[in-house]
Amino acid sequence: MKSVARNRACWTAFSMIALLLTMPQRLSAQDVIAGTVVVSGSQRALPNAQITVGGQPGHAAVTDASGRFRLTGVTGTQVVLHARILGFRPDSQSVRVGATDVRITLSERALELNEMVVTGTAGGEQKRAIGTSVANVDAVDVMSKMAVPSVEGLINGRTPGVAILPGTGQVGAGSQVRVRGVGTFSLSSNPLIYVDGVRVDNQTGTGITVQAFSSGVISRLNDFDPEEIENIEVLKGPAASTLYGTEAARGVINIITKKGAAGATKYAFTVKQGSNWFMDAENRIPTNYWINPADKQLYSVNVVKTEAARGTPLFRDGGIHNYAANVSGGTPLFRFFASGEWNDNQGVDYANERIQQGARTNLSVTPSDKFSLESSVGYVKSRTNLSCEAGCGGSLWGSLYSNPANLAQFCTASSAKGCGWGRGFNSAPPEAYRSTQYWQDLNRFTGSITLRYNPFTWLSNRVAVGTDYTLEGDVQFEPYLTNDTLAFFAGTNFDGYRYEQHHQAFYNTYDYAGSANFNLTSTTTSKTSFGAQYYTNYNTFLSAEGDHFPAPGLQTISSAGLKQPANSNNTQNNTLGFFAQEEVGWHDQLFLTGAARVDNNSAFGSQVKWVTYPKASLSWVASEAPMVQRHMPSFLNSLRLRGAYGGSGQQPGYNTALRTLSPVAGPGGQAVLTPSTFGNPDLKPERVLGTELGFESAMFSDRFGIDFTYYHDVSHDAILSRNVAPSSGFGASTQFFNAGQIMKQGVEVGLKAQLLNRRSYGWDMNFNVGTTSAKIQRLNGKDTTIDLGSTSHRIGYAPQSWFSYHVLSATVDPTTHKATSITCDNGAGGSMPCFNAAGIIQAPKVYLGRTIPAAEGSWTNTIRVFNNIRIYGMIDYATGFKRLDNNLRIRCQVFLTCLEVVQPANTDPIQLAQYQNSTFRDFVIRDAHYAKLREISLSYDVPDRFASRINAHGLVLTASGRNLHTWTPYTGLDPESQFVSGSSSFTDQAEYPQMASFVFTVRVNY
Repeated sequence: MKSVARNRACWTAFSMIALLLTMPQRLSAQDVIAGTVVVSGSQRALPNAQITVGGQPGHAAVTDASGRFRLTGVTGTQVVLHARILGFRPDSQSVRVGATDVRITLSERALELNEMVVTGTAGGEQKRAIGTSVANVDAVDVMSKMAVPSVEGLINGRTPGVAILPGTGQVGAGSQVRVRGVGTFSLSSNPLIYVDGVRVDNQTGTGITVQAFSSGVISRLNDFDPEEIENIEVLKGPAASTLYGTEAARGVINIITKKGAAGATKYAFTVKQGSNWFMDAENRIPTNYWINPADKQLYSVNVVKTEAARGTPLFRDGGIHNYAANVSGGTPLFRFFASGEWNDNQGVDYANERIQQGARTNLSVTPSDKFSLESSVGYVKSRTNLSCEAGCGGSLWGSLYSNPANLAQFCTASSAKGCGWGRGFNSAPPEAYRSTQYWQDLNRFTGSITLRYNPFTWLSNRVAVGTDYTLEGDVQFEPYLTNDTLAFFAGTNFDGYRYEQHHQAFYNTYDYAGSANFNLTSTTTSKTSFGAQYYTNYNTFLSAEGDHFPAPGLQTISSAGLKQPANSNNTQNNTLGFFAQEEVGWHDQLFLTGAARVDNNSAFGSQVKWVTYPKASLSWVASEAPMVQRHMPSFLNSLRLRGAYGGSGQQPGYNTALRTLSPVAGPGGQAVLTPSTFGNPDLKPERVLGTELGFESAMFSDRFGIDFTYYHDVSHDAILSRNVAPSSGFGASTQFFNAGQIMKQGVEVGLKAQLLNRRSYGWDMNFNVGTTSAKIQRLNGKDTTIDLGSTSHRIGYAPQSWFSYHVLSATVDPTTHKATSITCDNGAGGSMPCFNAAGIIQAPKVYLGRTIPAAEGSWTNTIRVFNNIRIYGMIDYATGFKRLDNNLRIRCQVFLTCLEVVQPANTDPIQLAQYQNSTFRDFVIRDAHYAKLREISLSYDVPDRFASRINAHGLVLTASGRNLHTWTPYTGLDPESQFVSGSSSFTDQAEYPQMASFVFTVRVNY
């Protein structure tokens, strides 16, 4: 059925293309003007440039993917065309009405100050007036170069200070997103996500627990199709996100989808075909060892190699199949954009696959210059099939912890039933794990309506109402097994079971913002903004389970022999906020802004009412000031200085301020109540205050640009979870409380360079780097350390830093091969015995490093050859952190299959001491800095003379690869591997590494 559906989708897409190829072309007339917009120097076509006719309102067009435009209904004999696009200097040109060979040339800018940015105020704000750093990701440009599979892939490496931390290479899995590091103890650090003005679900670890330790892996951010996105704006830090209030301290990501533009109707079709694969699996999956007690011989096994030789390869090359189409256009009165996609992406595990269909319609009506109405509607339907990994088991678990003792060659007549069936795998062979199915069915609707009303030239109003509705169906299903071998490994579950959880999430947004603009004097302007927002978040959960099917073929819970009690619950959270802002501008060069926001949230304690967040900022376009221009060096084209101070917040978790009771069965079957959560009526939100200083500059004829930012944030009343004393009667629960204060600071630098720009060749280069350092400044009470196991919260260090016992020396008994006389770091620069006379650890835990990167960034290059061939590549990197390689610990401390343990005579005494004592972890807390060849592509713009043969205005062919090489000292599978969510973050334990991929893309535009 899957192949039939795929073939049907292919034929549908190609039938649409064939139909459009036969569409007749319009003939030129005397009222027509047509031409091309190109970039100065390189002469490459420039899409999405806006063309208007001077003195003739309503006559406008937007260039297509080949830089072409066409205007109709133009009056007169000679007119002036105005061309403009962000990132380029505008240009005007006098042309003859009826000309169809117009060529307009625009010069690139390294610094664009007139760009409009979404800031929470009505109508947005020009970048020149904002005193904070706002990053912009041009999604259209990125997608034209590279087959980026997800929204997280769009963001990764494009802006300093934003780190994408993947957890697993499974298809459909997400990443943790961190904006300027971590400034909290126990709350989420994921930024707020908005789509066309509506707050949406930003969970990163949804779905069935397939990693164990309560870790799901599916990200809601990646539900959105990158092909539908115009650009992404990232607000970083409390000073930038003040107007978004509570929760915005961890950053705000604004996703802006594509809109229609006045002009001829445009059609675009995209087809992607490719493959995912586990690069060099036979060498990355370790060889494990065992000494047979019968013959004292050393044996080894690498199941990737043995399975390949057997004809049952452990991993597959997963197919990538994507088909997308969109149509856009309109008139000055009505504009439209509509798109659809069908995607089938397979992982390297045979059970892992995501099939997704989506559609989007964006409409805009502008009946007058005073009134406009916009709608944005998106729908996604998908099924994500997952495989077990990490502590859940699965093929990767069984291969990493394989054991030669489980090979069939060591079975004897007296061996237990099933001996050898494991073929060297730990616990069970892959087909036994694959008999259990895990999937998530998704239906998601995201819609908004935005009304803009400007009754006077000085007053603008915006009202936005929208909802994001997600219905998740999470299923774990084991059928009744009739295969004796599979039934053997399933044990008591051989007759199957089914567990289902249905989760509904409603995010509703009600947003009003207004702005009043006045000219105080001929050189001074005032913009007074005000607004109110009401956000609601409502979640419902319903779960049920049925065990032991009475016969094969049954699949429903109702057909199971044993039904477990069903459970349901719901959570709700509401936020109400108001803001006011005053901005004063002088000569359109100097801007001073002051603002305040007040919020109330239902998760605040009963003793907390309104919380206030202030803001003040200054922006000065110094290069436009005459006094500066006189002294500015000739190579400097533009310079803007900025600074800001502001606050934002982080709300507590749902119901954490409430003391609750739970119903249980009492005497005689009567329902009674028992203590559940302790709550904290004094719980306040985390209140983050930050300072930001920076500048942007363009130089050498706008060929070089630099964007620099320094930030310093302090999180007051940081929230931490602690156990409740048994004497309270709530001893089985935890309580959230305001535990202390965290400071974080760092530097962000973005460099942009146009190294070469000739008609036949060119070379553009970008470099980003963002640093972050954090320090706990205060812990409430007498504690200076909160021990979390291998990590700790300790005053003077970053939250959740690595702390463990550090072995300095040991000796080995030559007879027993046991490590003795083990000494550890005493925490003061010296050494001491690790254990006391009773064999109890006495050495202190010492600092071993950070859990998240201290610095991250990227280096991208785009090389153009012969004007229609582009070579693009990105290397991104992260440094200053360590990862816990739990694979090494499990192999060497638990299953004892690493060569150093099997042959201790050849092992370093310090290593052996750690392998032989499960207390030690420092040998697996490894330096994990890396650089990755994240993206590389080759694009070919088919010449117009060939594209025109199929009536196309543009035809682009692209071959692209991802994750093709990693440079790192880390000895585990991947320095990026970790649990996506749950309680074991920063730990690499049998998670799939980031998979290599190759995709061939065909883009056709009409």
